[in-house]
Amino acid sequence: MREHDMSQQIKEIRKHYGLSQQAFARLLGIGEASITRYEKGIAPTKANANLIRAAMIPEFMAGCLERDGDALTPKQRASVEKIVYAEVTFDEGGDVMDTTEIYEITLQQEVLNESAWDIMAQISRARADAKLKGNDELTIIYDDIEQQIARLVPEILSDSAANQHAIDEIRGQLKGFQQFLSTQLAKAA
Repeated sequence: MREHDMSQQIKEIRKHYGLSQQAFARLLGIGEASITRYEKGIAPTKANANLIRAAMIPEFMAGCLERDGDALTPKQRASVEKIVYAEVTFDEGGDVMDTTEIYEITLQQEVLNESAWDIMAQISRARADAKLKGNDELTIIYDDIEQQIARLVPEILSDSAANQHAIDEIRGQLKGFQQFLSTQLAKAA
């Protein structure tokens, strides 16, 4: 995620919950100065970026409220609780997902995102090589796969992919693209 996008995302999450930078930082266990820097465009650490992304998920914030809610004023806490508990997500069995499950999903989304970009870079190099060798058919196939992955990337980090079924489906798609690429590269060698 680009730094500007992340700074904007932090502001939107904070505003969604009606939190100041200080309250948001306290609730997530991130330094207050760090949140200020992130909102000014400095890239957060990977761990803090994952925490911030997880804050988009009401169940994660519910866990933060349970753990660190006392760091907020009673008025702030009541306001955040009202929003959070109106938005909790339930798993396929109808149970509220706990913060560990949600955090695990956000980590898996991050890994899939990195994997997608890596595969897209490999496909791009393979397409350039196929074009150089005059293999128009393979060039078109690589171009198509690259476009499919480019359409998949925003979906990986979306709320609609914040469940194990969606993650497994995306992982399968990426694995298929990677296997196709490996087979083509083996043939070319």
